Amino acid sequence: TSGSKKESGNFIISPCLSFIFNMAYSFFLFVVGQMYSSKWFFVTSIYYGLLSVARIFVYLQISPQKQLVSKIKTMRACGCFLLSINLVFSTMMFILIYGNQYIKYHEIIVIALATYTFTSLTMAIINSIKHLSKNNYLPSCAKIISLISASVSIVTLTNIMLSTFGENNSLLRSIILPILSGFVSIFIQL
Repeated sequence: TSGSKKESGNFIISPCLSFIFNMAYSFFLFVVGQMYSSKWFFVTSIYYGLLSVARIFVYLQISPQKQLVSKIKTMRACGCFLLSINLVFSTMMFILIYGNQYIKYHEIIVIALATYTFTSLTMAIINSIKHLSKNNYLPSCAKIISLISASVSIVTLTNIMLSTFGENNSLLRSIILPILSGFVSIFIQL
């Protein structure tokens, strides 16, 4: 039982840390959006805030005493919520691709975005694989939200890196960004 208590304690700490980490990132994106008057960062900050709320909603519903029907309803509600905000975000990706807004960002911002992206992507992949193998459906749902969040971060990071370091290479941007955005949009809708 001490092993299950330890696992239960980690299960409670993990969502809290994840929520704090994502809300801090959302706030960071909001501040950067205000500094550079970027609609992309503003929408992305709201998106990450909403994903954090969805993740907490799922974690609050996880209980061994809950019926399977209740768990399925929670997963369905979460899926509908994710579909709606991801459709909006997919639309924003089209605006990003076809908009000609090239802003050179400070290198510290690029490093912060890269750190968040690679850390969250690594953790999301590891946690998704770990929970999928145990057939824990609600925790898997929360981990998939993390994977979606990390995927969207890749698009944001790519856009920022191409704007900051590839300022004179609009051809590369016109090829890479639509392909990546399309792939991520399809992935998050699955």
